[in-house]
Formats: sequence, structure tokens, C-alpha cells
Amino acid sequence: MPLEQLDFEVDGATHEGRFVTPPAGDADTCVVVVPGAGHGPFGNIFDIAMYELANAGVASFRYESWTTGEELDAKTLAELHAELAAAVDLVDDRVSLLVKSFGGRVAFTAFPDGVERVLGWAPAVVFADESGLDDQRDVPLGDLEDGLDVAPDDVAGVDVPVTLLYGDEDHFYPEPAEALADALPDAELRVLPGENHSFNEGRRTVVAETIAALAPGR
Repeated sequence: MPLEQLDFEVDGATHEGRFVTPPAGDADTCVVVVPGAGHGPFGNIFDIAMYELANAGVASFRYESWTTGEELDAKTLAELHAELAAAVDLVDDRVSLLVKSFGGRVAFTAFPDGVERVLGWAPAVVFADESGLDDQRDVPLGDLEDGLDVAPDDVAGVDVPVTLLYGDEDHFYPEPAEALADALPDAELRVLPGENHSFNEGRRTVVAETIAALAPGR
């Protein structure tokens, strides 16, 4: 499976990226992966899903802008939004997003232009009564005692089809998952029996659902 190291720069910082393409070379679309806080984009279920997507004619771009909790705590939401926008601009060809856990909180709160669809692997979005993002965007995440205050209106601008996958043993299911599905303009919630937040319990099911969402018609 062709794999290219494709690092990119955002505001003077260089981040590691990997670009996986289909064996034939031509891709129907490209998936940009936004990982979770503690589940990096390389290895485990991410490798399996990206290679299977490549076999289905879909390229993927994964990037890593933090490798430790301390590095993530030093970042701001604005910086994470800028990194995602830069990754989408770098691909710039029929882009979809695959967002895992905390990556959903990043992507849904500043949705990049040019994205056609989204697959959420257990997005870690729990709504607050009121949005606090205007005051929190430039604050290091580690300085936010109660985390980011995301309200339903903060995700209302995601105006593309979204598929949400949650395991029925995930602590974000059912209430947060159902609330997120209701708040997004065009979302389908799908529940994976026996799966938890790791997305490593039922890998075949996760991959099958991923292909169905991001390689429609395959």
C-alpha cells in the first residue's frame, strides 16, 4: 500500500503526516483523520481502517501534532482548528473527515470549508448549558479546569452528512451521543454492540461501518 511521509507546517511548527493512497493510485476521495486526545492516528484500528479504505479507492491523510498529554495541554483550541484547516487545505481534493473522540470536539466546533462528509468514531462531545468557546479558544487546554464548554449551537454549522458510531458500552452513549446527533443538521447515529470507547473490540465491524460511511457504493 503506497505510503508517503507528508509533514506540514502550521504557524512555524512542523507536524508529522502520513498519506496513504490506493494501490492503483487514483482515489475517489481523501479522508483526513483527526485523532483523539490519547489515541494517536498511527497504529491499531487506524492502520487497519486506512488500509482497507485504500483498497476501496479512498486515500487518507493522518497527522500528529501532539504525542503526550502535556503537549496537548499546552495547545489552544484555536491552534487545533488551524492545524485541521491546514491539513484539509493540504489534501484539497474531495475531503472527508474521520474524527475520533476529542477530534470530534475539534472538528465540529470550527468546521473546515471543503469537507463533504464526516464519520465520527465516538466523538467526545458533552454539551454544556451555554457555550464558552469565545472565551476559551485562545486558552491552553490544560488551563481549563472544566474543559471546553460546547453548546448545541456550536456544532450547528456542520452542514454535511455525518455518521456517528458509538459502542453501546461507551460512556458517551446514549445521552451525549443522542444529543450530538440531534444537534447536528444531518446526522445518523449508529450503535455498535459490545464496543467501548477504544474502538478496538470489534475491529471488523468498525472497519465495515467505516467503509460504508466513507466509501459509499463499495
